[in-house]
Amino acid sequence: MAARAQVDTVRATTLPGPQLAEKAYNSGLASFSQQRYPAALTSFGQAIAARPDFAAAYTNRAATHFELKDYPAALADYTQALKLEPGSYAGYFGRARAHEAQQQLVEAEADYSEALKARADYAPAWYNRGVLRFEKADFQAALADFNGALQADAKLAYAYHDRASTQQKLGNYAAAVQDYTQALALQPDLLAALLNRAAAERRTGQLPQALKDYDAYLAQKADNPLAWTNRGSARFENNDYKGAIADFSQALQLNSAYAFAWNNRAAAQLKLEKYADAASDASQAIKLKPDYAEAYLNRGHAREMLRQSDEACQDWRKAATLGLPVGNSYAAAAGCAGEEAE
Repeated sequence: MAARAQVDTVRATTLPGPQLAEKAYNSGLASFSQQRYPAALTSFGQAIAARPDFAAAYTNRAATHFELKDYPAALADYTQALKLEPGSYAGYFGRARAHEAQQQLVEAEADYSEALKARADYAPAWYNRGVLRFEKADFQAALADFNGALQADAKLAYAYHDRASTQQKLGNYAAAVQDYTQALALQPDLLAALLNRAAAERRTGQLPQALKDYDAYLAQKADNPLAWTNRGSARFENNDYKGAIADFSQALQLNSAYAFAWNNRAAAQLKLEKYADAASDASQAIKLKPDYAEAYLNRGHAREMLRQSDEACQDWRKAATLGLPVGNSYAAAAGCAGEEAE
């Protein structure tokens, strides 16, 4: 029998390391974009195993850990990526977010700053650092950061909104109104801007505009007791006491433990000379918040009109001890016995 040549069937079953790493990395990116995070972790891990100096694979595995809320693992991978690729703005930004998620705010702020050193036109880093600085009441620094964010991206609606909130904290209410307006022009469904613009408009004496904003907000989101209370306060300022009571009542239907709404309704009841109702509402506010000076003051007024003089005096004196000196003035005017509260 004639000899036959054997066909060589041996084939390469593995790719060289760099090619395998790239293939696994690309697979990880595809899984990440499809929000298949466990699969992405596996692929990025394979890429790193094939090429241990693959900085981008560490960065993207870190981002995957972040999405899975495994923040310590994300932090470790971002740190490794930065060792391999120092000065990466994406690495610093990602690590800052991982720090922030773990309430490591000093470290987060430092990393956002490093991200901006690496890339000064990166709006998200300006914005996120501004939020951190706002939350620790460093309003001038926050303002500078939101300015930086908007210089980098003039269409960043949230930066306009948060710059407006910073302006409010600094007492620049007209500037706040302008920024809230710009935020709404860019993102009309940003309802928080409507609510906050109304507050700024009240501070600048634009009461009709504020009421329109409250109306627009409540037409779209009627389950927010704060919004009902704020519109009630605006109606009170506009001498619409019945409308104010209706709004405070709606707020209390949504949150019966809202002491501020109880006290505000008491104030509106006083204006309508409903003294028993005012005393009852103020008492409820005090029950919920025993150190509520304004509620004691309002209940004192109501009790005075109900001819409960001793109780009124006690309430006014209590208001004074809680930080409202005007309580002493009312007590003195009514001839209350005893020493002034200090």
